[in-house]
Amino acid sequence: MEPVPLCKGEIIVHIQDREHLAALDANSRAAAIIVDDAVNVTRARRHAGERLIGVAIEARLAQEEDTTSETWNADWMIHQFRDVVAKALRVKADFLYFRMGESLQALRAAVLAATDQSGVGILVELPVDEDGCMPDGTPLMCALGILQRIGVAGLILTGNLDEIDETISELSPHSRVALGLALKANDGKHGKTLPEAEFYLAVSEEQAERIVPLIPESDDTEDPEIDRDYILAPVGRKVHFVDATIDISDPLDLEDHFEETLLELEDVWSGAIKLEITSLEDIYLLAENQYLLERPVCLAAENPVLFEKALRVFNGIALYDGTWELDSEHLDMFTRHYGLISL
Repeated sequence: MEPVPLCKGEIIVHIQDREHLAALDANSRAAAIIVDDAVNVTRARRHAGERLIGVAIEARLAQEEDTTSETWNADWMIHQFRDVVAKALRVKADFLYFRMGESLQALRAAVLAATDQSGVGILVELPVDEDGCMPDGTPLMCALGILQRIGVAGLILTGNLDEIDETISELSPHSRVALGLALKANDGKHGKTLPEAEFYLAVSEEQAERIVPLIPESDDTEDPEIDRDYILAPVGRKVHFVDATIDISDPLDLEDHFEETLLELEDVWSGAIKLEITSLEDIYLLAENQYLLERPVCLAAENPVLFEKALRVFNGIALYDGTWELDSEHLDMFTRHYGLISL
């Protein structure tokens, strides 16, 4: 993954019409430009100078209401985004900017559609409510834990400014990516200092000029340090922090009364649950029943192809304890592409 160069206080401008695009000049406050479709990338380069150019992509499935029956088929969802991502890559966009639709599952599929094809930088916009959750009810901490391990370079939060300020403070100690703030048209008009973020997304050049004096000064000495002993490893909408000493259950056969056994284990087991993947049927069972998982998940599969299929359908970050040792090439790819945590 190519990083998106971002520094404290930098501004990205999302330009949505040709008039504003043509108005860009050498004195623009923007460090990078986002346009709404790949067609405008070439046009933007005529006005953007050396600035990076990104393409906005809605991470929304065309038939989102029907995805319940398709959740086992991660490739089906990823395919929905493949063509639009490929179009942005053909015009050599410097980065992709995914805007969240209804679900983190669809957003994750969009990111995987991009990383399947290229290592281009990725920014993701996430709406935040007063409880620190996304529209589908997923806590922002879960989204952070998943997205930062599968190739996303920065998260852009949008919502009430006061609530976002608190959310950024909560996420920062656990974030390995840049945290940004997406501003609405009226934000910054009343002269109130903006929440501290690493970069800001403005909706116009005029707003970019207006918010510059409102960006708080940042003291790098106050930046929180990430606790390297514990790793954020969400499962679905459950936040988990794990370390190398976590207890792992004996392998659970998914085809042997998986649902009943899982419910029994959830009542008594306090560590990670190991799921053994030996067939395509196990992949279907994992996808269909993963909503029952309350604990961190360790995956084991002798066949690397099945292991990857399990990683694609799993809506979380999986652990790997060395069972059926993977070669270095597969382990590196699974870690980089799906966020697999090797204990």
